[in-house]
Amino acid sequence: MATVASVYAQALLELAAERGKTVLIVGDCRDLAAMLAERPEAFADLASGRVPKAQAKLVLAQVMAGQLQAETIDLIRLLIDRNRLGQLGPISRETIVRADLAAGVVHVTATTPTALASDAEGRLTAGLKRVLGPGVVLHSETDPTLIGGITLRVDDLYVDGSVRRQLAELKSLILAAPVTTGLWQD
Repeated sequence: MATVASVYAQALLELAAERGKTVLIVGDCRDLAAMLAERPEAFADLASGRVPKAQAKLVLAQVMAGQLQAETIDLIRLLIDRNRLGQLGPISRETIVRADLAAGVVHVTATTPTALASDAEGRLTAGLKRVLGPGVVLHSETDPTLIGGITLRVDDLYVDGSVRRQLAELKSLILAAPVTTGLWQD
């Protein structure tokens, strides 16, 4: 089932490809997604309906002129006209995902208890590229609660090789083990 974001993202990518501006427009979407993640209220007044649509589009044109491609500004104007400006974040993210998928880019998030050394990160990236293809982009995060090991996330796939998980499994096994009086006898 198509979502609002997927329909607009697909249309934006088709327009970008038709005009030879895919890289630039996807770059705009990356900028918008980052801005909206950092400041979700950035377009709140324009999306609320408190500002008339004509004035909202005028403000947008003045503020974004020279910062975004004309096609991206046209998309935002269209979203204002259709009362869908609140969908700008999801549309931007979906556009990025679809463009990365088309380019063969695979984003992998590796989480470890401490920062990976550069040689370990290089070996991990090389191994992931052997398995997932040359378009692997590794994002490293740290989480001291893992104790040791690593977790990997690729889209919806989650691989947990952490010591924390292994200890939790061991605890479950111990707690589930049957305890009988004969257990302690020789």
